[in-house]
This record gives sequence, C-alpha cells and structure tokens, in this order.
Amino acid sequence: METEIKAALLAEVLEVDANDIHSDYPLDKFESWDSMAALTLIVMLEENYARTDIDSELIKSLVTVGDIFKIMEKKHV
Repeated sequence: METEIKAALLAEVLEVDANDIHSDYPLDKFESWDSMAALTLIVMLEENYARTDIDSELIKSLVTVGDIFKIMEKKHV
C-alpha cells in the first residue's frame, strides 16, 4: 500500500489531516493518541491488514508514526 493510503488511514484513526502524518513524528505529540485511538488502531489494522496479532504490548511499544507504518507493511505472522 502506498504511503499516502497508509497516512490517510492513520489520519482517520488519529483524527488529524493526512498531511500531518510523517514517519518520524512521535505519536505522543498527537493530542488524540490515547487509549481510544489505540483501540481504533487495532481495529483498523485488523480490518485493513488482517492483523489479528496486535496486542497491548505491541501498542505500548509504538513511538512514532513510522512504527505503525512498519506494522502495516508486515504480513500477519
């Protein structure tokens, strides 16, 4: 999937403009990055990428937008 599509999906989760999504941007700088956004992210990853292996430990380890992009690129294990 192209970066623009990934950015659009993540922008929807974070409730921001897709132009605000950059790989090196820290997630904690988004006001909307909270437990609800994390749950929404899990659902989005499952629906769009068939990722049913996402757990709370993985979510807690995410630091930047790029970390989420990497999950979007990986195949379900």
